[in-house]
Amino acid sequence: NITPTINKMNKKTMIHRNYYQLLLIQIMMLMLAFLRTTGASYSRQIRPAFIAHHHQHQERQQHQVKQHDHHRYTNIRQALHSTTDKSTSDVADVDVGNAVDATKQKNDDGNNNNNNEADEATTYTPPWSTPIIASKKFNNSRFRQHVNPLARRYQMSAELPDNWPASVFTNVSRPMYLDIGCGKGGFLLELVGRRHGKQDEQQLEVSDAATTAAGAGAATTDDAEDDGATKKFKVIRDDSYMNSTKSYTDTTSDFLPPEMNYLGLEIRPGVSQYSQQRVTKRGLDGILSFVGCNANVDLDRLLSLYQDAINRSSSGDGDGDGGDDIQLSFVSIQFPDPHFKKSHVKRRVVTPALVKTLAKYMKEGDVVFLQSDIKDALEAMRDQFVEGVGLTYYNEWTGDGATATGGDEEYAMENPLGIPTEREVSVLKKGLPIYRTLFKRNKSPFDDSM
Repeated sequence: NITPTINKMNKKTMIHRNYYQLLLIQIMMLMLAFLRTTGASYSRQIRPAFIAHHHQHQERQQHQVKQHDHHRYTNIRQALHSTTDKSTSDVADVDVGNAVDATKQKNDDGNNNNNNEADEATTYTPPWSTPIIASKKFNNSRFRQHVNPLARRYQMSAELPDNWPASVFTNVSRPMYLDIGCGKGGFLLELVGRRHGKQDEQQLEVSDAATTAAGAGAATTDDAEDDGATKKFKVIRDDSYMNSTKSYTDTTSDFLPPEMNYLGLEIRPGVSQYSQQRVTKRGLDGILSFVGCNANVDLDRLLSLYQDAINRSSSGDGDGDGGDDIQLSFVSIQFPDPHFKKSHVKRRVVTPALVKTLAKYMKEGDVVFLQSDIKDALEAMRDQFVEGVGLTYYNEWTGDGATATGGDEEYAMENPLGIPTEREVSVLKKGLPIYRTLFKRNKSPFDDSM
């Protein structure tokens, strides 16, 4: 009979099971008590100390970043001052102004306080005054697409050559063509090259050189051998825009006088310097020049200096009072930055102040030409000329091919100059519309009190 033995074994098993359960419960209670004790200690002592240490670490990192930015900006300024007296042959293609801008732009964006001009003058260098450093790939350099024109550094006046404009224009008595927001200058270079240069011969020479180079298997990369054929082949790469405009007819004689001076304004520092170098390359010195500046800051000063030069050349006195010798004959504002965001609308280039300044230096019949591939951008510019100050001094052109008044043909006038810009060529190739309008200065005398 084994039943009593089995019962005893079951009883012992139950006792052992209960014992281990009780032991496990006691261990868990001890662990819970330990965790409560250490948790209270952590909350009272360790956690506050850890948080304080973390905050101190963050403060040290922020301080180190500020020190690094300060030393970097100081070193750049010292380098710029040390290279100010060097000749232009030592100038390079890397835009040091953009290096300074990369450090200061974030703090400058949207900040247009000029309460302490003396402090700003000692802290900021006009971005257009910084030299660029030459390199092989200068012609293919990429530039910053957008800058904030309201940043403090772009509110500074540009530094001009001594005796400007007589130092850059051979004959300052000629009327002026002004292109605001000229970009890399391709449009003005093409316009002036066609009207005053030997553009056809240059194109033929470059095309022949390119054909020869291609037939001989010449390299087409920037690091190709530097022989004569390769040099000319590189030129055609730089002038691809020029080649794309061959099929467009020059109609500038309908609006422009035979002899003019041409001035392009561009706010991006590296771009304006690059454009000026292309002038010498094309042999157009003396009639074409580019100035890096903020048009809403420097336009009145530039036109006043030009007017003074005209008055001195004609009568010997430079009062610059806007008399009969005013020669701002044609102004173009083409494809400006649209600044879509509502908070960025104030950055747009066409403002009431700009319209007023143009009216000050234009006489009856002088032209302002506007175009954009964005309808809202064109209408924003047009509104400045049909309202307020613009309404007083300008009339929208209603001649042949002028702005239509409604439907799909609104603002569908032909380009009065015939020669397209780089942006215009790109848009037309895509089959997209371009919106244009044109204004002429009326006979209303300028009133500075308005």
